[in-house]
Amino acid sequence: MHALKGNTHLCALDLSSNRIEAEGALSIASLLMYQGIGGGCHHQSRSENCNGNNMSSNNSMIVSSGNSSSSSSSRGIKTLILCDNNLLDEGVHAIATALETNQLLESLMLDDNYIGVRGLVTLANSLMKNSRLERLHLKHNSFTSLSPLITCLFNKRSLDHVVDSNHTLKYIFLDCGYSYESTELEALLKVNRLGKVEARRTKVAMYLEEDLNSRLFTTMDDNNVLDYNAKLCPHVLSILAQCGSIHGVFGVVRNLPSAIFTTTTQCDGDYDDEDGMTGLCMDEDNDCMEVEYL
Repeated sequence: MHALKGNTHLCALDLSSNRIEAEGALSIASLLMYQGIGGGCHHQSRSENCNGNNMSSNNSMIVSSGNSSSSSSSRGIKTLILCDNNLLDEGVHAIATALETNQLLESLMLDDNYIGVRGLVTLANSLMKNSRLERLHLKHNSFTSLSPLITCLFNKRSLDHVVDSNHTLKYIFLDCGYSYESTELEALLKVNRLGKVEARRTKVAMYLEEDLNSRLFTTMDDNNVLDYNAKLCPHVLSILAQCGSIHGVFGVVRNLPSAIFTTTTQCDGDYDDEDGMTGLCMDEDNDCMEVEYL
């Protein structure tokens, strides 16, 4: 694969039905990592089909491409097809590690590679650090549960984990037979298809509304105490109002500590919220009642 590192034409690479295995996957991962740190560049793009050439892990190192007259622009490989290559969990581990830094690849096909639960967990964990991949093919593999993929898209361990979930993977192609789990997975993929920002806000609303009291408040001396910084209140309310339900908004407001509404803070006029929106304090003396934004 080292010959492809200097390639400025290739946007799609089909290496399906070869004998790449785990050792060859390391070479492919090296290419993905190189492109992920800016090794690629803008140029005309093309695709290279090496399907069924019976390439071993050794000669997968010398794949190169010719010139092209295509007018598409690309900085590296955006579609990678590795179906039927006996990658196993070890090979998928190498590819998954590369995905953590590669922000160019948009479509990855890993059908028929004997991927077990260990490989799926590794892949799912890495995808939580990837914000580019949109299509993932995993048909005819060995894992029996989709739980790692569901957690990747909607990690409900904490509010921070929800925010850090994957919000960009839009399509996962799987075998039939995962009835309940596949319904849940498809629902989350539909949320991701709303776009990254909207998907993140929707999942935060979903997480909070599952159990507002326990996830936002702690009871101390018969009083509700926020489990997060008070500066988040306006943002939480905005998310629930836009993506959740009116019941969720009322649930938060009803339980807010009274101190939030009575604390006077000195503001400096303008502020920026998390989404880059600028607000303006209208009080001439900049001595106003406010709940600060992030």
